[in-house]
Amino acid sequence: MLPRRTPLRTALAVLGAGALLVVSTSTPAFAVEGDFPMTSTPNCDAVQKIEPRLYTDGLYHDFQAIDPTRTNGHCQFLVWDNGQIRYDSYSGAQSPWFYDGPGHRVRTQIIDNLGPGISWGMYN
Repeated sequence: MLPRRTPLRTALAVLGAGALLVVSTSTPAFAVEGDFPMTSTPNCDAVQKIEPRLYTDGLYHDFQAIDPTRTNGHCQFLVWDNGQIRYDSYSGAQSPWFYDGPGHRVRTQIIDNLGPGISWGMYN
């Protein structure tokens, strides 16, 4: 036979877990932030960078950049926003940062012009 305290402990544990869930779901979160290696092509590699950089209306909004890590001069590195190219380069330099807040849909891309390969970064 279980002691009378067991149901009370169980109820408190359930209430505590529920309160924790409410607190954790009400806290603003970012979909993704950090450095994400893109799928390699035969000759090209890059890192998709995502950072919260702009604080407005009580929220942080993300910016994205593409940072080439391996190129042979025939690798094309692009940043797209709402289906339009915002950055297109064959250099090994990191792109400028592009705003990825409300009204924008930014994504990075690698095109390997010597070998078969196109690699897309993620939408955030």
